[in-house]
Amino acid sequence: MSRDVSGDALSGFITTLTLPNDMGEDVTLTGRLVAEDMHFNNSNGMLTVEKVYERQEGGLAYGVISAIGHTRDRRAYVIEEQGEVCVVNNGRLALEIPTDDLLELLSVAIEAERDVCADSACEHMIRKLAAND
Repeated sequence: MSRDVSGDALSGFITTLTLPNDMGEDVTLTGRLVAEDMHFNNSNGMLTVEKVYERQEGGLAYGVISAIGHTRDRRAYVIEEQGEVCVVNNGRLALEIPTDDLLELLSVAIEAERDVCADSACEHMIRKLAAND
């Protein structure tokens, strides 16, 4: 993700930046960073960086980069609420999803992630305890 002009997205200031996208056109936006996450999967060695931006013109932009070794996958999405539907655009295709369905899908994904995180946390604690023996 490359920054184009003034401002520091990491501190929430408005900035113009481009989110790289291997699945469609890159997404250029003016906005501010509202959330980010980075995690490493010990099982497969994948590093994933996710960022969510609030766009000045409205809606959100989501960028995710996943990498294993020298292989990487970069995706960017623009999400706009239009009445009772959300339009999700990946730079090539736009998909209209009823907002209620999208929220239900997100809750299922969060629950699945919570289960995975619980397993990862236990695995991390076991490795830490083993290292202290």
